[in-house]
Amino acid sequence: MEIRLLRQLFQEGMLLSATIVPAPMEPDRWLLVFDKSSGGQERITKARSDIDKVYKRINGAIADAEEIGFQEVKIRLK
Repeated sequence: MEIRLLRQLFQEGMLLSATIVPAPMEPDRWLLVFDKSSGGQERITKARSDIDKVYKRINGAIADAEEIGFQEVKIRLK
């Protein structure tokens, strides 16, 4: 889901938390995952695409989470 849509969901209280997780099959790469209040998860995707956005650095994922509205982000290392 694109950042602008995730920002809207955050403002509506639909996103509970943001977690940075290791990207599967991509060493030293990261994904940004959100827990939804309705259950389940949502991932941030590349613009105008359904492809998960993969981050080279954790700082990039933190910046996107902050842009969406989160003040706290969990980081799962494994």
